[in-house]
Amino acid sequence: MHASQDGTMYCGRNYRAACVVRTQQIADLNCTEVVQGVAKYAPSAVNCANKMSDESCAILYPNPVKVHTNNLRDVKCTGNPPALNPQLIEAAIQLCPKTCGYCCLTPAYSCRDKAQPRVPCSSVTPTMCKSQAWRTILESDCPKTCGLCDSGQCIDKAPGCNLFGGFVCHSKTLQSFARRYCKRTCGFCDDTTTTKLGAATRCGTNPNCASWIRNGFCESPYYTLEFKMRFCGRECGLC
Repeated sequence: MHASQDGTMYCGRNYRAACVVRTQQIADLNCTEVVQGVAKYAPSAVNCANKMSDESCAILYPNPVKVHTNNLRDVKCTGNPPALNPQLIEAAIQLCPKTCGYCCLTPAYSCRDKAQPRVPCSSVTPTMCKSQAWRTILESDCPKTCGLCDSGQCIDKAPGCNLFGGFVCHSKTLQSFARRYCKRTCGFCDDTTTTKLGAATRCGTNPNCASWIRNGFCESPYYTLEFKMRFCGRECGLC
């Protein structure tokens, strides 16, 4: 699991125990963010369109996800927590990603925004995303925000770049490969910008670290090093 530059958590499609927080609230942390120590659904959970009609999705999944809440997803989206059902989750992504809060796992949103975009991606509106006047800039700089990961001139040349939480993007030994074959996923469309670790990465302590660590947080390949340092850096022995 990893956090995008907007803080969104992403576990990927191999649903392991490390991606599950055993609380009475959200069980699957995909497309969530931590707000005051509590995992809640991020805007990226619902910023896409359902593949089926909204009316049909409402019948299939009567309890839609709402941003900044932390209720469990509809059981038909995930299965019965904490034993998540990958087949149900995959069906939800394919049919009703908005209703089930899985927009961040759809191909259009499975890449990264640039670390230093020409326009702050957090300020980009849906209207801007649809505007032809902004298209070229946003395809390059804010593709994840606008759901443009599968469009534009910058594409991945290798399959599976986003597997294991985008591990290839963060591995120092695979940087050359990432820059050449995973430009879109890793945010290297403009190769003058790189994502670096160091003093700029805050070493933090989250109240939920103990629970997360018991579920394999520190060792999980689905969490980026930046995310581990930001939320449980001291507990994981990273700083």
